[in-house]
Amino acid sequence: MKKSKARLAALFFIAVYLLSVVAIQIAAPDQIIDPSDFPEKCPEDSLNCSIVSPYSHRSGGLMELRFNSNLETVMLEVNEWIDSNPRTEIIGEWTNQTHSVFKSLMFRFPDDFVVSGFCDNNQTVIYVYSQSRLGISDIGVNKDRVTSFAMHMKEVEMPTSECF
Repeated sequence: MKKSKARLAALFFIAVYLLSVVAIQIAAPDQIIDPSDFPEKCPEDSLNCSIVSPYSHRSGGLMELRFNSNLETVMLEVNEWIDSNPRTEIIGEWTNQTHSVFKSLMFRFPDDFVVSGFCDNNQTVIYVYSQSRLGISDIGVNKDRVTSFAMHMKEVEMPTSECF
């Protein structure tokens, strides 16, 4: 009798977990952010968004990332960094922008991570946007992700060339 109650309780918790994961996916479907729709800034006072842009928000004051390499090389490195992270998927890719989704371990909450690049004075400049699709706080996950990405990109060695 106790074994059947334990099994029933386990099945109940598994069912609740699976329903929660499905509900999260239904509530936050993929909506591709194409280059013309790159977010200019995060919502004011947002606790679930970080951006490296002229309107820096929760990104350690970074306004841009600059590289002495061409845009194609920089974007390839962006995609390699994204692919090296668990539970990520690139859902939109252009020559100057990549839109990926990072999902949390337990409940698979989706976060959009978008990197947009352009040429300025023969250098490649990139802006970075990371935001949770659900909730009012990300517990610092997007800020940490943007900071980790910026540190990686600053440390990686890329061939020197002009941006074109």
